Amino acid sequence: MKLKHCSYREETSLLAANALHGEEKSAIERHLAECAECQIHFNQSQKLVAPLAAWEKNFSSVEVTDAMRANWANDVSRAQSATPAARQQSISPVEILRSVWREMIWPSRYAWSGLVVLWAAMLMVDAQLSDHPKTKMPPSSQEVLQAWRDQNEVLSEWKLAGGDAPAGPAYAPNPQSRRDPVADVVRV
Repeated sequence: MKLKHCSYREETSLLAANALHGEEKSAIERHLAECAECQIHFNQSQKLVAPLAAWEKNFSSVEVTDAMRANWANDVSRAQSATPAARQQSISPVEILRSVWREMIWPSRYAWSGLVVLWAAMLMVDAQLSDHPKTKMPPSSQEVLQAWRDQNEVLSEWKLAGGDAPAGPAYAPNPQSRRDPVADVVRV
């Protein structure tokens, strides 16, 4: 049930918490006798405040002992006296790995698992593609020099035998015509 907002709403909450006294308390009690919405809000607030008030009563007898105070003081003094370098030396690599596991890997384990599967698939595809024959590597400079020397030997032997210069290419392209093909069609 949604209650309409009354100007006394906050005061009814304070009354439920037993925080009002004197004239203020009487004025709010008179208003509660007349306003049904504030009565509902007051009852709801009392249901909430009652367990909190009981909690305070139950733990009012609990007091800190001298032994607890001494332990607390020892812990605080130890923490204050430890230098940052001493704190860093006390952390082992195993503790660091456990911390990383707990804070980074375990909360997002499904994402990490997906990445592992993706990486494995990529490695398998790469392994399959690398089985194809490699392209031939270009010849080294030594091989090029040896081929040039062999070619010069063949040419020098050919010149000593009295041969003419080698002929040009067997096919010589015809020059292109500069005439307009469209004009030729129109003349016909």
